Amino acid sequence: GLATVKVDGNKAVILEVNCETDFVASNENFTGFIDELAEALLKNNPKDMDEANNLDLGGETVSERLISLTAKIGEKLSFRRFEVVEKKDDEIFGSYLHLGGKIASLVVLNGGNDEVAKDVAMQDAAMSPVGVTREDIPEEMVEREKEVIKEQIKNDEKNAKKPEDVIEKMAVGKLNKFYKEVCLVEQTFVKNPDLTIKQ
Repeated sequence: GLATVKVDGNKAVILEVNCETDFVASNENFTGFIDELAEALLKNNPKDMDEANNLDLGGETVSERLISLTAKIGEKLSFRRFEVVEKKDDEIFGSYLHLGGKIASLVVLNGGNDEVAKDVAMQDAAMSPVGVTREDIPEEMVEREKEVIKEQIKNDEKNAKKPEDVIEKMAVGKLNKFYKEVCLVEQTFVKNPDLTIKQ
């Protein structure tokens, strides 16, 4: 399938439509449908998938168009997800399509410029952060990672006799590496490993 981003002023949409083969993903009927769908989503700003699937595309709904395209192309097509994003006048959209639309990323920055916004969107597509900052990482995910780290420390023979409070401190230290992998602003910048995204 394909993912894409379309920006129109202070509104943007990111969406994904799936098919079964790469051949169909490059079919002009398929790509034309995605462009038309992006326009309709931006114009109508549906609140959920049900509303989106019932949008009018020139006399037929999105769902009906998918059925007719499936019959015409000969592969099952499915509209998987979308999000319409609005920004303020002083904010900047950054978007990035990776591998011709296999992965799409859309970010909104407060400050910066178009180049920084595109770089952050590229980082997001390449490194799949879980959240922007440590506060955005789900607590259960952090606790699960901490438990795995503690088990690894305990299973290392040289740490076997260390007290629990020392193991806890070691685990907290190792969590910093985890945060550098899952927090966008702490990740190493893919275009320059000497910088973090925050820098």
